[in-house]
Parts: sequence; structure tokens; C-alpha cells
Amino acid sequence: MDQQTNALRGEAIALSFGGIKVLKGLDVEFRAGEITGLIGPNGAGKTSLFNCLTGAYSPQGGTITYAGSPLDGLPPAARAARGIVRSFQHVALCPDLTVRENVMIGVARNHDAGWLSAFLPLPKGRAEREEMSRNADAALADLGLSEMADKLPSELPPGMQRLVEIARAIVGKPSVLLLDEPAAGLNNTETQDLMAVLRKLASTDLVMVVVEHDMDLVMSICDRIYVLNFGEFVACGTPEEVRNNEDVVRIYLGSEDD
Repeated sequence: MDQQTNALRGEAIALSFGGIKVLKGLDVEFRAGEITGLIGPNGAGKTSLFNCLTGAYSPQGGTITYAGSPLDGLPPAARAARGIVRSFQHVALCPDLTVRENVMIGVARNHDAGWLSAFLPLPKGRAEREEMSRNADAALADLGLSEMADKLPSELPPGMQRLVEIARAIVGKPSVLLLDEPAAGLNNTETQDLMAVLRKLASTDLVMVVVEHDMDLVMSICDRIYVLNFGEFVACGTPEEVRNNEDVVRIYLGSEDD
């Protein structure tokens, strides 16, 4: 698969709130077959860019395309149907559903009955529930979580809850996976486990973008890194190039939060 053809691209993306310019005409390309990092201080615009890419925000300027097809004007559900999915900064699992059922919600967009019908005692719902359950179990197995399928999220440590959220994101076989601070709140062992999972998920037909403050994670797993500051990119390159960039060093020097 051609990495360039199947890229997620933004051209001149501009976003403002109440006269405050949050994104200042960004040009960006996230390629299939790579893990791309998106870093920057708090308030730099990273999550706002994610929200524009997924349709949660409508930028005032610019265009967004995936595999050459425009996404402008499409709501989040329509973009998800095209395989563009994301996770969030804070774990958002349904506490009253089992791990398996939480993951099943992520595959419902590929089924006619939808996730609610699949949970009701209707013939079509039962058939789709069985297929969704099999898909969920396969995603959990890929992440080493098979033994957790029947547990509630509250019974899992934070690291496993993060992996369940990623399982829910990948169960529908996405073409674009946007991860917003997946290592937030994790200890060192859990972060190492997460890094192993992300490396395993990387494939030639998947665009994977990671917003993260854990610089060890970013530098270890990313092929390219964009550095965002005050709504503008100040650097883009390999981890080594970014690490040695004077502007990046200046931005991060002495900052405990980044």
C-alpha cells in the first residue's frame, strides 16, 4: 500500500475560538505505515488538531483529506465509518459493561443493527452480538487481555484499562488510529507494555498518530514527530532530528510538564 496515497493530510488548518487563534494554518501529513508523534506544551493545540481531524471541531480554514478524499463537513460518525477512530485523554469505558462488551461497542459501526440493537433480545441483534463478541475477543487476544474479557473496567488497573480502550479502537479494523495521551497515568511498567502494544499494532496500511507528553515513549516508538507550539509547527522530523532541534530544546528546557 502506498504510504503517500493513504495519508491523512491537513492543509492550512486554521481554528479560532473567540478571536484566539488556536491553530494557525497548519500543513500536516500522517502517513500509513508510520507511527507519528505529535508533541508540544500544554495548550499548544494538539487535542484541538485531533478534534479537527475527527470532525469534533470544524476549522474556519483549510482542508482535511484521507487517501485523497475530502473529509471537510463530515461529522465524527461519518469519519469513523471511513475508519478514522480515536482514543481520549481520559479513559472513557462504560463502568456497567464488561470488558468484552466495551470493546464490542467499537465494532458496532460495521454492523447494520448497531450496538444497542446487538444488546437487545432480537433475532438480528443476537446474530450480530455473536459476531461482535467474536471480533471483540480477537482484539482482546491481540493485546493479551483475553483473561479480562468478563471483568468490569473497575476491576482492572489503569494500564489495562488503557489497553481495553485501544482494543475498542482497533476492533473495527481502522485505517487511521489517533491516540490522545495513551500513557497518561501509567507507571513505568504499564508504559513499557503500552509501547510494545503500539509497536505490534503498527502496519503498512494503518495511519497511527500519538499525542503524548512521555518523551521516552515518543522517542522510542515514533518514526516521525511534529512539534506544535502556540498553534504552529516549530519542527518535524525523525526523533533524532527533533531531539537536536534548537527550537524544541528551547521550548522544553526546564519544563516539568512536557
